[in-house]
Amino acid sequence: MNDPRSQAEILAAISAAREDLTAGLADLRATVDQLNARPLLTDEEKKALEEQAEAGELGEDMKTLVEKIRGGEDTWERVFSGESPHGALLQGHLTRMFEEHKEDIALAFEELIEEEEAQGNFIFDEVPTSDT
Repeated sequence: MNDPRSQAEILAAISAAREDLTAGLADLRATVDQLNARPLLTDEEKKALEEQAEAGELGEDMKTLVEKIRGGEDTWERVFSGESPHGALLQGHLTRMFEEHKEDIALAFEELIEEEEAQGNFIFDEVPTSDT
């Protein structure tokens, strides 16, 4: 099997691919750093969530969770990151929110996939399955 490319061409292609990968990783790190620098919830979002929970609009678990947060036992950041021992109090609210909005979530996901495919990124074409 004869490869018409020279060793220099192959090394140049490898070098270019390495540079692309390095640039891509730098972009990814910058994006992750940006996301980590943003607050999980703005002060306004925290206030609105806490007011709804205190009013009983979000269920008893959320009311209890807000009491713990306002009492200094916990923080929203710890709850949402999974570090809080009170994180389970959030589960019922999240389940209700998912059930209420699952059609919108599915539609948004489909739109995201279509946007990616329009850019040539067929991210689910080669997803391994459990079928053997």
